Amino acid sequence: MAQRKNEAVWVGSRRRWQINVQHEGARKTFTDPAPGRKGKIAAERKADKWLDNCLVSENTRVDVMLGRWYEKLKLATSQGHYRQQDSYIRTWIKPAMGARKIGKVTQNDLQSVIDRAYGEKNLSAKTLRNIRACLMAFIKYCRGEKATQLHPETLIIPAGARISVKTIANEAELKTVFSVPTTLYRGKRVEDRFIHAYRFEILTGMRPGELIALKNENINGARVHISESINKYKEVTQGKNRNARRVYTLDKHALKVLADQKRMLIKLGQISPYVFPAKDLGPVREQLLYGRWKKYCEANNIVGATTPYEMRHTFVSVNSGMPDGLKRLVMGHSQNMDTNGIYGHEKAGDMDEAAEYINAAFTKILGW
Repeated sequence: MAQRKNEAVWVGSRRRWQINVQHEGARKTFTDPAPGRKGKIAAERKADKWLDNCLVSENTRVDVMLGRWYEKLKLATSQGHYRQQDSYIRTWIKPAMGARKIGKVTQNDLQSVIDRAYGEKNLSAKTLRNIRACLMAFIKYCRGEKATQLHPETLIIPAGARISVKTIANEAELKTVFSVPTTLYRGKRVEDRFIHAYRFEILTGMRPGELIALKNENINGARVHISESINKYKEVTQGKNRNARRVYTLDKHALKVLADQKRMLIKLGQISPYVFPAKDLGPVREQLLYGRWKKYCEANNIVGATTPYEMRHTFVSVNSGMPDGLKRLVMGHSQNMDTNGIYGHEKAGDMDEAAEYINAAFTKILGW
């Protein structure tokens, strides 16, 4: 319980009990309109509860620490990130140990959260890894607040956790995407407005959010500068990780698709700063692009790579012969990347070499 030095006072002009409290520069006022001792106690309890949440120690409840951490996430991270963490907090972490004192939490307590998520819902290995990352980040925050000294060793993902199977487009389906520009709309064949976006994503392996955020100013000749991403909440971010900001060389197939996209927009009389804009000329929503791609697949009998991210997997599969180091550069993966995340002249030769691999791989399939 926080040690409060003052008491609530009755403010006759406002007909309420009122108490002012302060902690580390933050000042709060709490009131209660009930007359007599009942109102005084109620106002003071509100103040004490706020002070308890401000003062952190090993005796602070886990749910209080989770609330403080979540508020910090909301200020420092994207909506997509903190909402995902909130889901893990509400569904798995808080029910398992929310009432415990943070100083009493052990590594076994953390492991039990993962084990329960696996045992009750048979969550995928990827989701379990995300929950593990959430737990580790939370404990790190608590250490920073001097609320725990716990340094958990590696938390284990159950060996039986299912691995999500990603499908990829086969060669016949790829040829369809690059030869059939139409989809079905109300039972009729019409040209798909985003056909060039589908093709460009397959040819470059870009993340959906990166494709949506791509602007004409990001392309200089055959060089494409990927510096931003737009998530499903329409937030502009700097990408999934620091290596997501990258520069690489487009192959001849990708350059042709860009030229086709420009001609289509000119034909429609539309000018937009975005390479693949929506009808209102702003960035297309990720959900809309996903839905249109699904309809295109249904209209053209494509059963592999029916999500935008599976187009990214298709790119990796087609370019299986590319050295892993080059592939990580192109994909913007963080593993074993340069720590500075700088892509300047020293990377230009690597990216040109990667473009040659991409060009050869798709030429073999598409024949042009």
